Amino acid sequence: MRRAVGRAVSAGAVAAGLVLVSALTVACQPQGTARSDAAARSADGSSASSSPSATANAGATAAPSAAAGAAGAAADGPPYCGASRYVEEITVQRWSNGDFRVSLRPTSDARHANDRNEATAVMWQAIRRCLTPSAGFTGLDGPVGGSLQDQLRCHEYLALVPASGGQGYATGETFDVESWRPEAGRSRWFSTKCGNTLGTDPSGTSRTFRPDGVQPQQTVTGEHE
Repeated sequence: MRRAVGRAVSAGAVAAGLVLVSALTVACQPQGTARSDAAARSADGSSASSSPSATANAGATAAPSAAAGAAGAAADGPPYCGASRYVEEITVQRWSNGDFRVSLRPTSDARHANDRNEATAVMWQAIRRCLTPSAGFTGLDGPVGGSLQDQLRCHEYLALVPASGGQGYATGETFDVESWRPEAGRSRWFSTKCGNTLGTDPSGTSRTFRPDGVQPQQTVTGEHE
């Protein structure tokens, strides 16, 4: 009888232990799994959020540097003084004191342009591509550049005015703009002949050339008086 009772007690204890272990396993498993899933999601989320940010930051850092390099190259690239829109050729006459005359030979389209402001802007950019700092021309963003643009604009606006006697144009075959002339302004274009009566003309020797090193293709025949 005692043996039977002992076996029954032992069996009951084992069964109770199994029930307790099963209960603990069931209770603990979802919580552990949830923690594992949360950790995995957290790891994935932090990885995904950091990558685009790093990429964006890298792109933002690199872009200005590339843009600055391109701007620098455009500002002082190799000079070009040949044919382009509204321009047949650009030559420069330079004196020993540094004064210079730019002679731009306009195309027929330039003389007959409907939008003369736009034509002037295009021709001015052509002059800037010809007279680059690498070719020895600086300061064209200051008063000298302002005067050159004013003279160029005057020539373009008066491009179809006939010369005295009706032969050719009053501007000559080229639009000639000089570095030593002060800015005349629109109100004095006619009275100063696009600024030609202003300033003191340089003296001494000079040479005529194309800053891009190409031999001038045509003879300069601008109006200088």
